[in-house]
Amino acid sequence: MYLVTSKEMQHLDRIAIDNFGLPGIVLMENAARSIAQAIFNFWPLWPSNPTAIVLVGRGQNGGDGWVLARLLSTRGFHVLAYLLKSEGQELTGDAAINYNIVQKLNIFTQVIETNNDCLPSWNQADLVIDAIFGTGLDRPLANPVARVLNSANEARSRRGDRLRILAVDLPSGLSGDTGEKWGPILPADLTVTLGAPKVGLYLKHGPEAAGKIVIGDIGLTPQMLAQAPPRGRLTDWEELRVCLPCRPLTGHKGSFGHALLAGGAKGKTGALIMASEGALRSGAALVTVLHPASLGSIYETKLTEAMTLELPENNPGELAASAGDLILCYTKNCQALALGPGLGLGKEAEELVQRVARSVAIPLVLDADALTNLAGRLEILKGRLNIVLTPHPGEAARLLAVTTTDIQNDRLGAARQLAAQSQAIVLLKGHNSIICEPKGNFYINPTGGPHLAVGGSGDMLTGLLAGLLAQKIPPFQAAALAAWLHGRAGDLAYQKLGSEGLKVTDFVQSLPLAWQEVRKK
Repeated sequence: MYLVTSKEMQHLDRIAIDNFGLPGIVLMENAARSIAQAIFNFWPLWPSNPTAIVLVGRGQNGGDGWVLARLLSTRGFHVLAYLLKSEGQELTGDAAINYNIVQKLNIFTQVIETNNDCLPSWNQADLVIDAIFGTGLDRPLANPVARVLNSANEARSRRGDRLRILAVDLPSGLSGDTGEKWGPILPADLTVTLGAPKVGLYLKHGPEAAGKIVIGDIGLTPQMLAQAPPRGRLTDWEELRVCLPCRPLTGHKGSFGHALLAGGAKGKTGALIMASEGALRSGAALVTVLHPASLGSIYETKLTEAMTLELPENNPGELAASAGDLILCYTKNCQALALGPGLGLGKEAEELVQRVARSVAIPLVLDADALTNLAGRLEILKGRLNIVLTPHPGEAARLLAVTTTDIQNDRLGAARQLAAQSQAIVLLKGHNSIICEPKGNFYINPTGGPHLAVGGSGDMLTGLLAGLLAQKIPPFQAAALAAWLHGRAGDLAYQKLGSEGLKVTDFVQSLPLAWQEVRKK
């Protein structure tokens, strides 16, 4: 499913109108009908004679609001429509046509353009519809919009969930590209995003501002989208089905790949063990854990379903740089390698990572300590198309020589920058993880939540990804599939057990259920 920036969506609208002859007023009608349907799907029960306050801007988003006001009035709603604009501004185009229709139908309308104009009577409302700004907003909110939204927020605080909020396309004041706030935002219970979901709904303040996100059909066809395909995708089954590994009836252990995992220094054995658990649930046939030689008894005891191999040490429990050569030797009969969980830091580990990253021929996942050991040396990855970096924001900050705050302020920009600099696939972990490839195309993953924020969760993801790569799924798609499965397994564990007390093994045990959903859809 496409994710679009504001400019991409505006361009697609122009293609529909100019290249295919689909009138803008028809797009507006389609949008409003989709929104009306979403309202009754999301809130099927209403009191008798419910009241809807429709906050309308003077642009295309406002035009959708005028049509919606008309449609709701035919469905038994008492509609109060408020036009928010600056003094002297006039409505034009399709928005003006639909405004005139609403007036001829004697639906209540009032203009708010100064600080002296009366605010809506929120206490009357059962539903508030925010149709002020859509993708066109590129500046801080000013009065009268800011004044009205602040007042609506105060009413929402008083009335709680008795006041239902719907946003048309985007909550007004939210950037459709970055999820930044342009001013006060009225958080929605439901956002009906039109044509295609907007990137900003999944970044920064977007998820909390948007509530439930539903896509409203405005009449765009695949042929229209093909003329200007957006760069972003939201991970869904349209994307993931095509890359699922085949499981033929005649398959055997040699058919489904062999994943190697290396790291697990003294005091960090759990990281490599959790990675192995993820790999074992990936569908890969074989998993081998490469570990410091002196820690063999730990791994032999804990890992009953993965194989183990010892690597040379520098100090007891710490891998020597020469272990890199042995890792490369083992990769000759395997299909993917994950390096980093619990690896450790220091000169020996640094040299090991560089040796492997420069020379490994099979797909490689670099995570955790392997990433820290690569800080300032991303150039050694260039020219390779089979490497995936899986940083959390702190690791991404070290790789880009910026602060974690910088990363969090622009997660998509940071992921794209890191992919471009490293020429690798980047899976930037966090809420709505971002997967980027060097050319700038990206996925945003909608599964998961704060319940995944426990130690070892990222290690499990690393192993899962290595197992998918071992099954010869292309790295960009494998990273997107791993993020979805990891997040969905966390969601399923949360639904069953609640948020408190969850641990990584709960996510591991839910992975087969996540796989079932993939295969059934």
